[in-house]
Amino acid sequence: METAKRVWTYADLQRMPETHDGRRYEIIDGDLVVSPSPRKRHQRASGHAFLVLAREIEDAKLGIVFHAPFDVVMSNTRVVVPDLVAVRADRMHLVEDRGIFGAPDLIVEILSPSNRRYDRGRKRRLYAAVGVPEYWIIDPIEQTIELLILADNRYALDGAFTPGDRMTSAVFPIRIDVAEIFQP
Repeated sequence: METAKRVWTYADLQRMPETHDGRRYEIIDGDLVVSPSPRKRHQRASGHAFLVLAREIEDAKLGIVFHAPFDVVMSNTRVVVPDLVAVRADRMHLVEDRGIFGAPDLIVEILSPSNRRYDRGRKRRLYAAVGVPEYWIIDPIEQTIELLILADNRYALDGAFTPGDRMTSAVFPIRIDVAEIFQP
């Protein structure tokens, strides 16, 4: 006799008490995925990336940038909490008080020992499937940023950047000094 697998939804997440346990709760194709709190390098890269993106995007009035935790609801059974997410000014209708409802323009994930395969595999496929045009994978240990661009529902590597490089976004008219992300 088989038991039915539970399919988690956004409504289930909303009913969960706020735990303040530092973990991230996401739903990928109906599966509940819980990740541990990030480590120091992850948090430093996240903070620096947020400051850089906010300066380049928000100060120029090109859009808005959010840092985790902030829900990105792509469907009832696809709810993620990326490290950073940006939405262009002309697509602000996606942004609501509770989160972003639809595919944002840029998602940034920062690798941790616990999420490397997940961010490079399952999340990458999900983001491509829902049409996120640009995806950055930041590796704070290797000090690299992979810039992925959506083409034909799949991501193509536009480049892998390290401190000393400047990278240009495909979605926003900005150039980032990679060294700023990896400050101590």
